Amino acid sequence: MADNSERIDKFLREQMTPEESEAFLNDLRTDKELRDETQAMAMLIKEMKEEQARQDAEIVEEVLANKRKAQIIRMMKWIGSIAAMFILVLGGIHIYEVNRMNHLFNEYYSAYDMSSARGGDDEAIKAELTTLYNKVGAEEDLEPIITRLQTIYDRIQAGDEEYAGYRYYESDIAWYLALAYVKDHNLEKARELLQPLAADGVSEAEMLFNEVD
Repeated sequence: MADNSERIDKFLREQMTPEESEAFLNDLRTDKELRDETQAMAMLIKEMKEEQARQDAEIVEEVLANKRKAQIIRMMKWIGSIAAMFILVLGGIHIYEVNRMNHLFNEYYSAYDMSSARGGDDEAIKAELTTLYNKVGAEEDLEPIITRLQTIYDRIQAGDEEYAGYRYYESDIAWYLALAYVKDHNLEKARELLQPLAADGVSEAEMLFNEVD
């Protein structure tokens, strides 16, 4: 049995001389036990080779997976760096624009005294507009102020008779509403209001329009 195992192993590994190989093949033809042992060992070696191949494939796949993972990690770090750079740049641009709009507002805004203005005689309207204009400069929450001034302005433009008393102050309403939009960083709305004022020859409106354009 031991001799057979050694011979079989040597035969399957192709380590026999031509003479030994021929003698072994002759024995296989006449020795059933030798044939069975040779077949069994051949199957075992085949299975071992297949298992080794499978393990090798798994190792290769794992190496490739780790390599891909490393590449993905490097890519994500690169993307993260690029994103951080864009955030930094965009953040810088945003801060610059905010500071510029705040500067423009402070440069052009001044408190309003309706008592010295020409216009209608409705004291309630004068008081309301004076309060609204001054709140544009004093308040941080501009939404209710903008909403009210925009409503008044739109009603004037629509020819609403209920707002006829406000028509005397149309230019001032447009001016302070535009300033409120500048302070709120809504430049599109500010330009819409400043453009007709500039066209009517209001010099401050023309200068501010050019700066927010």
